[in-house]
Amino acid sequence: MTAPDTSDLKHLAISVVINNYNYASFLPMALDSALKQLEDYDEIVVVDDGSTDESREILQRYDEHPQVRVIFQRNQLQLRAVLNGLDSASGDLHVLLDSDDYLLSGYLSRLRSIANRHPEVDFFFSNPDFGDQPPPQNARTHQAPEAALLPEGPTGSTRWSVWATGEFVGTPTSGLALRNNLTADILSIRERLTDHKPLGRRTARLLGLRNDSHTAKRLSADGIIVRAASLLGKEKYHCATPAFFYRVHGSNAYAGLAKWPRTYLGIQRSREITRMVCQALGESKRPGLGDVLNEARNRSLPSGMKSRVKLTIRYQRAALRSHSSWLSRLLALPRIALLLLPPPMAR
Repeated sequence: MTAPDTSDLKHLAISVVINNYNYASFLPMALDSALKQLEDYDEIVVVDDGSTDESREILQRYDEHPQVRVIFQRNQLQLRAVLNGLDSASGDLHVLLDSDDYLLSGYLSRLRSIANRHPEVDFFFSNPDFGDQPPPQNARTHQAPEAALLPEGPTGSTRWSVWATGEFVGTPTSGLALRNNLTADILSIRERLTDHKPLGRRTARLLGLRNDSHTAKRLSADGIIVRAASLLGKEKYHCATPAFFYRVHGSNAYAGLAKWPRTYLGIQRSREITRMVCQALGESKRPGLGDVLNEARNRSLPSGMKSRVKLTIRYQRAALRSHSSWLSRLLALPRIALLLLPPPMAR
């Protein structure tokens, strides 16, 4: 494969990194959806995380394609599979894809164009599509992440909101793309990151989870990567046009959970992930109050008032934890409300 001249931004090379574990029935659709969109200088890296179904036979066929590289590893859980794939990727942009999802037509071309126009952005996240074809029989409706309510374009920095509250400024794994410099930063702390975090038996039982389920045994790989990008201070971009089909089925991590278990798990695990990433980065100092106010001032605002109220509370919490006098922190609370609560057109 001939490498492109990366000094020409029009030829940003893309590596699609696919992680797979026992999704043989979905795997060909994921691979084909990416293959159809590749330019000559792009590639696909597939990491099979010790599958015990027919995945190996399927991947051995695709491994013959000159733009596909397959890595077989013992089972190490999703985060390690994704990081190992990123470590093998050679492109300028690294696009993540779960093997039970697939990319929608035109996404890679659109992403390449956005990345060219916004060289200051290192992290891109895109909305999912839950309904471009009839879902499987056992599928249930699924709510898009809160970040999907943001307008198209740069989000502004999200570092201190994540530091204070664990905000998830991103979408599921298949909607994420990283420049290679962000990948390098995350790989530099990879040995201090893990998604192996089993729930206690009693907690799992109360939440209605099997002890051996993925949700009971691990944190989310996308939750770790999304928050690491924020805590590293990287600029993000929200691609509002759906980029991938998110397949909801009985093997999804959160499929079948009622609202209150999802809420509980979301709060608990966001705290665990944020604490772990901060420790991995050696991020222990508090921000100055001015840092928090500047970040709030430059954030893109979600479309609904309920989401803007949540965002306001996040930054008020960050202000209260900032490095400043108590009086300054208290006086900052109404200032933050004025910044974030008015409609976007009033800013």
